[in-house]
Amino acid sequence: MTDTILARLAPTAHGKYIGVITLNNPKALNAQDLGMVKTIRTHLDTWMNDDSVAVVVLHGTGDKGLCAGGDIKALYGGASGATAHDFFTHEYGLMHAMHTYPKPIMAWGHGIVMGGGMGLFGGSSHKVVTSATLMAMPEVSIGLFPDAGASYFLNHLPGKIGLFLGLTGARFTGADAWAFGLADFAIGHDRFDELIGLICQIDFKDDRSNHHLLSACLNDSHDTSILGESELSKAFDEINHLMNVGDLMDIDKALMAYDGDNDFIKSAIDIYKNGSDTTKAITFKIYHDLKTTKKDFSLKQIFDLETVVATHCVNHGDFKEGVRALLIDKDKSPKWRHTLADMPVGYIDEFFGEFV
Repeated sequence: MTDTILARLAPTAHGKYIGVITLNNPKALNAQDLGMVKTIRTHLDTWMNDDSVAVVVLHGTGDKGLCAGGDIKALYGGASGATAHDFFTHEYGLMHAMHTYPKPIMAWGHGIVMGGGMGLFGGSSHKVVTSATLMAMPEVSIGLFPDAGASYFLNHLPGKIGLFLGLTGARFTGADAWAFGLADFAIGHDRFDELIGLICQIDFKDDRSNHHLLSACLNDSHDTSILGESELSKAFDEINHLMNVGDLMDIDKALMAYDGDNDFIKSAIDIYKNGSDTTKAITFKIYHDLKTTKKDFSLKQIFDLETVVATHCVNHGDFKEGVRALLIDKDKSPKWRHTLADMPVGYIDEFFGEFV
């Protein structure tokens, strides 16, 4: 059986090591199951206490992507409350550990970086995109919600771009990620091995200094000309107008009635139209709450909230139906439980438990 996580220590020229973690599940676009999550965490914990390890590098095997998210087929197959809660507790625990990790973590965000892959990418201190990077929080299509820390990072994007990306599951590029602060560096996708070689030449010091030393090294290879234009930037004003028309019902009407000519927005709305209205309502509530009543939530509290909501989505929401329609039967015709119009009063609050 092939190991789905590969880990090695690459020696540097000055006596330190780079810890290299490779997601090795290419048939599932490097989607991670519980075993993969636990293995990554084990390596990070070990290397955190090893003074000889200066930097961690995270990338995906093959040329298709870093990580397409969580292995939702596996979660679907064993979608009991205990399994769901266990998976999300460990997944979000890993991502919180990455956000607070003392050593620099470079994520190579080439190809598909979606869902939980965005969580791994966002938790890394040094985020690299390429010309082939394709990102999304696509949970509206499977009846989950933008999780894996998206409640935090979408909320911190300019204007209401984050709300739009969360509601629609819109796909965006490395150029968009760079333009809106979701990526730190742009480097040609064919330069990964060369880049590892350059990092191995760094004379690493202590953890604090190593962050700056890695930044300087990546900066020497940084080249935004490889990315092209940001379509999200060009749509910024129009998206904000759509997101500022009122409450969720008003936004829904505006999206459904959109007759503009922006292809990025039209593609996003096509995804939105077929998505779970329960997901949309959860996404809107989280976005609004973290701007108002829960604006002082720490990152740890946000991951705790996501754990509760995600577990309820698997147990009681549209998740099973969304996965069935998209990945099991592949009929792409999910029968969602509720529309925004017929959603019972208090239904969405049930997903939040103690966090209502």
